[in-house]
Amino acid sequence: MLNMNYCNNCGVELDINMNYCPLCGLLVGEKKSAEEALKRERTIFKDKILSEINNLTSFQKRKLFWEISGIILFSGIIITLIINFIISKNIVWAKYNLVISLSVFANISFFTIWKNRPLLRVLGSFVSTAVLLLLLDLISHNIGWATKLGIPILVSLYVLLMGILWIIRISNQNGFNILAIIFIAIGIFLMCIEVVVSLYLNIEIRLSWSIIAASSMIPVSALLFFVHYRLKTGVDLRRFFNI
Repeated sequence: MLNMNYCNNCGVELDINMNYCPLCGLLVGEKKSAEEALKRERTIFKDKILSEINNLTSFQKRKLFWEISGIILFSGIIITLIINFIISKNIVWAKYNLVISLSVFANISFFTIWKNRPLLRVLGSFVSTAVLLLLLDLISHNIGWATKLGIPILVSLYVLLMGILWIIRISNQNGFNILAIIFIAIGIFLMCIEVVVSLYLNIEIRLSWSIIAASSMIPVSALLFFVHYRLKTGVDLRRFFNI
């Protein structure tokens, strides 16, 4: 009966004529340290996980991200609630973490479920963020800043965002023109912020710094529109900038 060898690393039975293990590559008779063996096992485990993730479909990857995010956020909620109750014998500051985490999870859910529906994503994100502001205001003893300050600014932001998405959707050619529109939207948003803040603090509209900021966006946007037009008409970008 032939004497059989065994790999000192993975225990695979080796033929008498084999000089190395066909599974792990270890030479016959060679011994690996426990640290090297553990390092190799970790590498194999990591490669296996990466391979399994790469083999997932797009939907499965989004679902996996949603599940992991949910586990992390809800674990954080439970831990902070327990710590707050143990320290204060009541739920005080943990309420803020609760509503913020739920809002973040709602946003993640919208962006995961409605992958190909950007307008629904924006609408769902707006609703969850508006509810977050109202809950934070309620937790802060209903000061009123959410309805008078937070939500009006939020409305202006999401209206501009939906406008940008609509322009991108109907535009025949997207390029520097979209970047120019974004700069214009930023200028308008800054003006909206100052209008809302001035109404909240002074009960009248006062525009100062936002006019300057918005005006600075005009030449940048004009340049971007001009570059987009020249590129659209077939002008080479390197020759246009004399590169």
